[in-house]
Amino acid sequence: MVFRSLFLLLALCATLIAAAQASIYGRVFAEGADSGPLPGANLIWGGTVTGASADSEGRFSLAPPEAWPAALVTSFVGYRPDTLVMQGPPSAALTIRLRPTVELKAFEVVERENGTRMSTSTTIATEIIGAKELKRAACCDLSESFETNATVDVNYSDAVSGTKTIRMLGLDGRYAQISLENLPFIRGLSSSYGLTLIPGTWIQDINLSKGLGTAVNGPNAMTGQIDLCLLDPLAEGPLFVNMYGNSQGRAEANIHSAQSTGANSGNILMVHGNSFQQEMDQNNDGFLDSPKSQRFTIMDRWMRRTERGMTQIGLRYVTDERIGGQTEEFLSQPRFQDRDTRPYAVDINNELIDLFGKQGVVFKNDPTKSIGFLFAGRQHTVGSTFGDRVYEGEQHSIYLSAVYQMLLGTGTDQLKAGLSYQFDDYAEAFQDSTFGRVERMPGVFAEYTFKRADFTLVTGIRADANSYFGNNVAPRVHLKYDLGPLTNVRFSAGQGFRTALPLVENSSVMASSRTVVVDGDLGMERSWNIGGSFQHKFKWLDHKWAFNIDVYRTEFTHQVVTDLDRAPTTLAFYNLDGSSYANSLLTDLQVELTRQLDLRLSYRYYEASTTYDGVLRERPFTPGHRGLVSLAYTDKKELWRGDVSLNLFGEGRIPNTSSNPEAYRFAQRSPSYATLHAQVTRVLGVWEIYLGGENLTSTIQQQQIIAAEDPFGPYFDASLIWGPTNKAMIYGGFRFTLPQKKQEQAP
Repeated sequence: MVFRSLFLLLALCATLIAAAQASIYGRVFAEGADSGPLPGANLIWGGTVTGASADSEGRFSLAPPEAWPAALVTSFVGYRPDTLVMQGPPSAALTIRLRPTVELKAFEVVERENGTRMSTSTTIATEIIGAKELKRAACCDLSESFETNATVDVNYSDAVSGTKTIRMLGLDGRYAQISLENLPFIRGLSSSYGLTLIPGTWIQDINLSKGLGTAVNGPNAMTGQIDLCLLDPLAEGPLFVNMYGNSQGRAEANIHSAQSTGANSGNILMVHGNSFQQEMDQNNDGFLDSPKSQRFTIMDRWMRRTERGMTQIGLRYVTDERIGGQTEEFLSQPRFQDRDTRPYAVDINNELIDLFGKQGVVFKNDPTKSIGFLFAGRQHTVGSTFGDRVYEGEQHSIYLSAVYQMLLGTGTDQLKAGLSYQFDDYAEAFQDSTFGRVERMPGVFAEYTFKRADFTLVTGIRADANSYFGNNVAPRVHLKYDLGPLTNVRFSAGQGFRTALPLVENSSVMASSRTVVVDGDLGMERSWNIGGSFQHKFKWLDHKWAFNIDVYRTEFTHQVVTDLDRAPTTLAFYNLDGSSYANSLLTDLQVELTRQLDLRLSYRYYEASTTYDGVLRERPFTPGHRGLVSLAYTDKKELWRGDVSLNLFGEGRIPNTSSNPEAYRFAQRSPSYATLHAQVTRVLGVWEIYLGGENLTSTIQQQQIIAAEDPFGPYFDASLIWGPTNKAMIYGGFRFTLPQKKQEQAP
């Protein structure tokens, strides 16, 4: 109760906090008699290829430049280009007016921005997944937002909880740092279920960085960083509604409402509801394929911009209930009526409160210098029951950070330095055992950016003192060389580290009868990551092309090993004694086949191995090969959109079950398979109506559970999942967007 009171007190005081690095946004208008908006106007930072296009109302939003001062160049066919020189971040929305060079009676928008963009300006290899790409996914949470992406792999974690997991660079998602506008977000107790607790409609962009993150953003990005950018309260309209339903009985609703709270401030309230109450057993094993569930999520975000910086504060509350296990129909069979048979039940509950904010201040007499303060607090409780197994956990966390940055020399170089503090209090209970851990980790970091012509070098270092695991120093280096305006090579190397919560991060294994064994005191995980990429955008045969190839290697020096191979009735945790690594290769080709049709082809190769009880083995459930073929269509008037994605998965290793009785064994390897997703959208003014399908090939892992008929016996295991657990699903819904009032948008 004391901590809860303190948490609420902090919520009242947290208006101090904010973001120094936010999107630059505004509108582009025509000057003169025809003073309406200019849809499709191009905006680009001078001397770079980083930019954006205005939408149908002339609105634009683009990432800030790598350094200030910067020149923003705006152009549109038939109008004179305009260059706006800015010394620092603007304090309000920009209004840009272009003068016509000739009289135009009508114009047509012919340039469209891809849903996923491979950035050529960032020093770190980065994909930007925009709102357009997020709409291609069925709905409606973060775990479903990567179905059309080749960099992130998505799969179900087990056969009973309905939870999805991700992998990146051949390793589990826990080795990628998932942040919310550079604040720690999915970590700790939310490692297993956190992806399902953030709706996709709340997200404006996802910045997907491969390899090591920067020293400023934290130590946990061992394979990459997934940074979520929320909707901007100052750019959204007063009402957005998204209603969704599918053939399996799931219904969802999302409602956003943005209001102006002053000339330079705004607030957005976002509400999400999810309900699934249908019993579904498509493989007839007597267990629900997905648990019955109810979820409610609400977030309020306020933001204010001034000439001296920007302030924002956000508060999120989540409640999530899932009830699954054996079906009522299965338990009503005659063979269960003549004996005392208790059902195998699954019950999962999450309750979470997040408070976060940022404060950015630009120095009054020197706009090349700024300082930002960041804050995040969390209280999260988890309770789960899998048959006889009961787990309860509680997390209290606080994160604080201060970042100072300044331009050096002629403005091409930059120095960032600061302090951070992470506090975590974990209390866990599993079966008859209780255990807890309190970690306090103050840290210091510095990062220097050296830029000369086509060459950029970023060197950084962190030093963190963990009260539980000791001190850690992590050096990092990133470099980028531009071979041409649209061609570059990148390289990165360095170390990352994290603390593990083995039970939570492997909660899928709770859906089994495996005996949990912990050998020795588990330590902190540390790894080195080294890799590089080549990117080239070009025009050939009158088509626009973009080609990218990434090669990375992650090698652990310390790791908490999750061993499912010691015995099919045992789950063992212990410190790594031997080699553990993951090599990944990704090639990606995007081509604009026509003005309306885009094609994306991707191929990924993984080689991931870990030493299990002295034997180097391939990591389980990691297909060595994966492919993606994606087509996206938009008609000339942008009234129709169509998308088709074919995902191809190679075979992977399944943990050894050979010592089980023959009836309770799985094959040693999973087969290759494919899934097909498709969607069509019709735009009717402020309405969008969509219809689509997932896994239209109805690919399914037919046997998902070992010993499903004896869930309390020694061989029961529902955690060995390598493929889809649901057959084809059809969905539909609508989006309604009420835009900002014209008098609020115009100057």
